[in-house]
Amino acid sequence: MTRHKIGTALGAIALATGLSVASAQAQSYEIWALDQGTHLLHVYDTDLNEIARVDLGAEGIRVPHMIDFTSDGAYAFISSTGSGDLTVMDTAERSVVARFATGPRTHAATVLPDDSAVIAAVIGAADEHRDGKLVEVRINGDGSFEMARELVIANDPLFQQHEDEFNDVAAICHQYSADGRHAYVTLGPGLADGGLVVADTQSFELVRLWGPGEMQVNCGTALTADGRYMFVNGGGPEVGVWYVIDTETMDVVHSDDSRGLDAHGVWATPDGREIWMVNRVSDNVIIIDPESFEIVANIEEGFGETPDIIAMSPDSSRAYISLRGPNPVSAPHVAVGSTPGFSVVDVTARELVALVQPNADDPASDFHGIGVRVLPD
Repeated sequence: MTRHKIGTALGAIALATGLSVASAQAQSYEIWALDQGTHLLHVYDTDLNEIARVDLGAEGIRVPHMIDFTSDGAYAFISSTGSGDLTVMDTAERSVVARFATGPRTHAATVLPDDSAVIAAVIGAADEHRDGKLVEVRINGDGSFEMARELVIANDPLFQQHEDEFNDVAAICHQYSADGRHAYVTLGPGLADGGLVVADTQSFELVRLWGPGEMQVNCGTALTADGRYMFVNGGGPEVGVWYVIDTETMDVVHSDDSRGLDAHGVWATPDGREIWMVNRVSDNVIIIDPESFEIVANIEEGFGETPDIIAMSPDSSRAYISLRGPNPVSAPHVAVGSTPGFSVVDVTARELVALVQPNADDPASDFHGIGVRVLPD
């Protein structure tokens, strides 16, 4: 199916679908989606009613790129590549409560499992060599936040022992081991500048690394629900690959191609049954068994054009996949799409049930970061 036909089919589904799914309705969560082209945050309930719209651009925030939450859903953390900062939002009030200048092209921010801090992965300035870093912001129990430590990856002693194995160094995305002790950080953004480093979150030093010659990694990270394995991937216009790392030994135990081009967003279903991974250029989604590492399904069309980031409902019934726009703010060489917004997918049936496009007629619309906020009981 061509890109034009995919967009037409999705538009028809969006117009025809009045989504009201009892199983999703019973879940206490919201969908938070970032339109990095318009600098808008859109919040939806499980029936896909838009319940809030926040103009982040009015706060001076530019290109809001990725989002994560504290485990109780009380705070959201938005990393923005354009303004180079980390924004903290009170999720109940939908208001900005803190903002930190973390560095040029702040790409992703991920909250530690114990909610003690959030670490931002910073690409660095386009005209600087090897200035990629990790920046820690502490989450204090009294509702305050403070900038803490930073780790310039190229300055780390372990990295310097292996510096000839790397090209430019920019931090892209990361995920933690189940106990929060280790952060697995992909490098990039191009594969030539890729690779993987593992940082100890207590000492804020590197403990393991692989250069781009060993691992073609530059994008997604996902921990299996049981904490045993870390999935990482990499891609570009002509390649899509992924690897599995045993989190106890830090050994690579499996590698494979992604059955498509530009392997990108990856997520584990909360029930532990599957790993979902999108290929942004070839528009397909692969589903992986997290124990055997077998690709059990390859959906080649129907989930949306230029799929980017994935989030899952707490009950594993729905996948939310962000879709890029006609004038992509990031990765413009590969991320051109015509249906900016996000698709809603039935995980069990492997079927698209709705397409959400709040800014469909705005040529600047370009969705990227998406997350599920679990509501308090």
